[in-house]
Amino acid sequence: MIKIGKRAILLLMALPIGLNVMAQETKKPTLEELIPGGESYLYAENLYGLQWWGDECMKPGIDTLYSVQSKTGKETMVITREQINKVLAENEAGKLSHLYSIRFPWADKPQMLFTVAGKFITYDFKNNRIVSTLKLREKANNEDYCAANGNVAYTIGNNLYVNEQAVTNEPEGIVCGQSVHRNEFGINKGTFWSPKGSLLAFYRMDESMVTQYPLVDITARVGKVNNIRYPMAGMTSHQVKVGIYNPATGKSIYLNTGDPTNRYFTNISWAPDEKSLYLIELNRDQNHAKLCRYNAETGEQTDVLYEETHSKYVEPQNPIIFLPWDDSKFIYQSQRDGYNHLYLFDTQAKVYPDTHSTPIGSTYRQFYKVKQLTKGNWLV
Repeated sequence: MIKIGKRAILLLMALPIGLNVMAQETKKPTLEELIPGGESYLYAENLYGLQWWGDECMKPGIDTLYSVQSKTGKETMVITREQINKVLAENEAGKLSHLYSIRFPWADKPQMLFTVAGKFITYDFKNNRIVSTLKLREKANNEDYCAANGNVAYTIGNNLYVNEQAVTNEPEGIVCGQSVHRNEFGINKGTFWSPKGSLLAFYRMDESMVTQYPLVDITARVGKVNNIRYPMAGMTSHQVKVGIYNPATGKSIYLNTGDPTNRYFTNISWAPDEKSLYLIELNRDQNHAKLCRYNAETGEQTDVLYEETHSKYVEPQNPIIFLPWDDSKFIYQSQRDGYNHLYLFDTQAKVYPDTHSTPIGSTYRQFYKVKQLTKGNWLV
């Protein structure tokens, strides 16, 4: 949902961890410098939370938010946690313990978003004031705020909600709106808003056939058993579907992906016009990946844009990213040449499906024009 400019997109994807270290003269580090606890351990500068507000780089810390000039690296203080907490206290809206969790979803407005005391707070960091407050329901988890329209998706128990509306009503053993596939293949959440917030894609995981495994809760005064469903090696695994919910109609459809047994559906992303949903399908052996496109209205598959196989494994980790200035082109990440690199796809330039092989044992078939953007013995 965050809009970014042309100059920012590739830098955001390839940003090094230690900008100050990279600028220094290259030298081989010692073990004392590499091992945590060593006398001369090289602590990388903490860039957790570094993000874009439009084309301006924002650097949150524990107590202070800085703006960083992209050309010089000069930092300018924007606002402090003390200033924000003073306003929050005046409005009885809670208290921030750090600034690492703030976000900047609106490139055209000096506003940031954060959660505190069970509420989503939209905050004007130029005029130091609260713009809006959205209170969440009790026991809400996996919150996903849509910056385009202010809707919020969340889960209570194993079911999915949008605002006050229940999207699913499933029994125990079926989980909706949460991360699936044991958080592999870059999956870290279960809901995906379309660019304008008109539709919500979500995971539905049926694990009722998976055996339960007992875990002991040692945080309670008296230990108790919590049963989770966990597929042991060689045993039956869960089955996943991808749904699309329309808040305007209150109805959902599911993608017609066929039998979900022993298949993974990863890296979900939306087309800019919200008419198509993209995902990467992976087999249980994890050696054959397909980038597929589905009709968001009917749930039918309309295209396979790219296929990749390997004698050992294929490991897709990132969803495609459309160029903000060209809806017909997107960036795909692949390790097909042995290193993770960026590839530019053109959805308006179909090509004859030609099969290619690489020296490392991977094979790929492309159905649309592809240009490799980065190349070399290094990782993006």
